[in-house]
Amino acid sequence: MTLFRFIGLCATAVVLTHSSPAQAVPTGAQICKKMISDGRANGQTQQQCLCRHAAADSVLDDDIKTLLFDAWYTGTNNMAALEALPNPRRVQKQMRSLSRKIKKTCS
Repeated sequence: MTLFRFIGLCATAVVLTHSSPAQAVPTGAQICKKMISDGRANGQTQQQCLCRHAAADSVLDDDIKTLLFDAWYTGTNNMAALEALPNPRRVQKQMRSLSRKIKKTCS
């Protein structure tokens, strides 16, 4: 599975938005609940989504994780932002690691 296909299956990508200090970052449960209620979860249950969220939280660097979780929560496109991150091979390597971890722990 390619990096871009994996990201597309997980969520449509996002442009990073700056949140005000008063805004709290959504929890994994909030992200999954919103993604499922918006019909963007590709048939995942809350439990499956939370497993994927935990896997991403443990595998990805903060910059990649922020973009991915924002994509899952808002449903907006961040492919350009992911591609613009320093060292694109790092992004690809981490997404492959994430895909393996999801297959191993969330099946």
